[in-house]
Amino acid sequence: MTNHQPDINISSTLLDALTAHIAVIGAEGQIITTNEAWESFADDSAEIKRPKTEANYFECLQQAIEFGNDYALKMLLGIKKVVQKEKSSYTHTYPLQTQSDTYWFKLTAKPCNGGHHFLVMHEDISSSIEAKHQLKESQNRYQIQFEQSLDGILITDTKGNIIDANPAASSILGYDRRNLIACKREDIVDIGDSNYQQALAERKESGTYQIETNLIHKEGHKIPVEISSRAYRTHSGKLRAIVSFRDISQRKEAQNNLIKNKHFTESALNSIPGVFLVLDREGNIVRWNEHMITDLGYSAEELAGKNALEFIENDDRDRIRGKIQECIQDGELSVETKVHSKEGSIKDYFLYAKRFVEDGQTYLVGAGIDISESKKNEYENRKSQLKLQQLFDNAPVGIAIIDTNKEIIQVNQSFEKMFGFETSELNGQNINELIVPEDIQDEADSISRATKSGKSLQTKTIRKTRSGKEVPVLIGTVPVELNNEIIAIYGIYVDITRQQEYQQKIEQALHEKEILLAELHHRVKNNLALINSLLELQLFESEKPGLSKEFNDIKNRILTIASIHEALYHQGNLNKIHFSNFLAEFLSSGGFKEETTAKGITLSNDTGNIVLDIDQSISSGLLLNEILSLIFEFTAENEKSNINIRLRKYGEQIHLVIEGDNILESVEELQDHSSLHNILINTLVDQLEGTLLWPHGKSEHQKFELIFTKCNGSGPGRKLLKSSDLS
Repeated sequence: MTNHQPDINISSTLLDALTAHIAVIGAEGQIITTNEAWESFADDSAEIKRPKTEANYFECLQQAIEFGNDYALKMLLGIKKVVQKEKSSYTHTYPLQTQSDTYWFKLTAKPCNGGHHFLVMHEDISSSIEAKHQLKESQNRYQIQFEQSLDGILITDTKGNIIDANPAASSILGYDRRNLIACKREDIVDIGDSNYQQALAERKESGTYQIETNLIHKEGHKIPVEISSRAYRTHSGKLRAIVSFRDISQRKEAQNNLIKNKHFTESALNSIPGVFLVLDREGNIVRWNEHMITDLGYSAEELAGKNALEFIENDDRDRIRGKIQECIQDGELSVETKVHSKEGSIKDYFLYAKRFVEDGQTYLVGAGIDISESKKNEYENRKSQLKLQQLFDNAPVGIAIIDTNKEIIQVNQSFEKMFGFETSELNGQNINELIVPEDIQDEADSISRATKSGKSLQTKTIRKTRSGKEVPVLIGTVPVELNNEIIAIYGIYVDITRQQEYQQKIEQALHEKEILLAELHHRVKNNLALINSLLELQLFESEKPGLSKEFNDIKNRILTIASIHEALYHQGNLNKIHFSNFLAEFLSSGGFKEETTAKGITLSNDTGNIVLDIDQSISSGLLLNEILSLIFEFTAENEKSNINIRLRKYGEQIHLVIEGDNILESVEELQDHSSLHNILINTLVDQLEGTLLWPHGKSEHQKFELIFTKCNGSGPGRKLLKSSDLS
């Protein structure tokens, strides 16, 4: 594997172990790393190539597009959608023609390494495409067999309705195809036959049956037949059955003469557990029991006269042929082999046989036990052990297996590398004495006791290397239990040194940005104060007395926003504000002092300890300014009224109340007043997605009440810090 960026967090061993052609590319298409399969596919005759590392994959696809390759165009567009985050992943199947071969590949593209890079994988699916072609050929062959078969074949549904029939079925039953399809099940078979009902039940359970029964000819007479049926599902999921039958009138007549003589022998053979066989010296099957049919799925006709070697897997036939000859010579054999069942599966059997002589002829009598399940279990156990061992050996984190006495049984390479020990130095050693600093031995013992009691734990702590260097680690402990007894403990160690360094850098950068933002708030407040002073100078020099009110309204709005920034600067929280701090700054501003003094109005507030984010604070503050400005405008001088401002929180609902007795002369006139105050009030209420309740015109106690839902937003810097905090 070629890798020109060692910080990519992908195991080169894992990539090289995969047969798919894999490359990791950057957002601009540059190839960062590839696996061995990618590098070894160096056929320059292919239009869609596997370029070398540091080449641009997008340019490679563009070259194929210029040669008219539509697949390359689709691939380029699809990968770019993943790069541009329009799709989470992209897959595409395409053919690839070289001078010597034709391949089919499945392309998969998806982000990796946190979205900074992108994995491009070409998986060779040529064999599956070939399988589809073979399936189609098989279907064509089946249609030919269906039409030309000497056996009658019917396709039926679950209710017994005939969907299709071949020419042989029409000939045997005396119908033409159209009339045969129109027949019901009871028209051609005695549905009251218990054997037939049993066969239907067997097919319902196992999906197949085979039976000898009588079918009814169009003329009414019965035809002895051998029927085999197998259930299957169509592509659309519908259940169908293939029913094949053959006329066995002549054979039935001969068999009836032998039934009485064979009954006792067959009963005895069928009572033997497992498969029972009698073979002649050439290995031909002479006798068998029912288990040959039920266990392997072959019918009696399929077994009669067949050589036993035909059921043995091809690669093992010569060996078994030799074993049969040894048994004929020595008189006994025992062997394991693989046997083909009718359904196509291969079963493992243990065979035991002995030689006997009857009427001068040598025979072998044998029994077979199906050991497929035990062999399968043995294989699966071995496979699981290998998977776990490979995962253990190649895991990127340190793993140690210890016994209940804290002694090391086994460690992986990552553990040795992390702590600087050799395997010979670790086995049998007490893990806590080996890697735990002396001052936290009690903590390590507590973790061991808890895990030994059956608990899985995870904690951040410190461990030391062979040289004594302390390493911050994230430890996970997992007990291994057998029959309610802890037999071992997995200890998983992740070195978090780099994560902690990143955490410290993030916190330092965030602190610096908060200082800069605080200074920014302070300077914004100072600039707003400067603008306010300029307005006062302009008002002082103005010879138009009518401009005084408009300038004062503008000044109050500026001072409202300045109060928000001043409160943020003083309290230290740069995203949220205690509304009481803002209100104190707001009410102490010069404009409102003049108004309240001139009108004889006393302002009081009770806002509690409610915190709002900066956006809602500005909107609420401006809304409060506009309502008070309206009240001052519609209140005569020296009215001696008291106005109380209250802020309350009920669940997630915020209620801002401005109230007092007879603080307005005319509520209707105030509400219908067409002014910038009213326009701003309606706009600010919409910004807060709230509701403003105006005072009731006939009540002496007049109250404005604003209701809105509190936002729980937080600053982007704090969100980043929270997501990166390991604790």
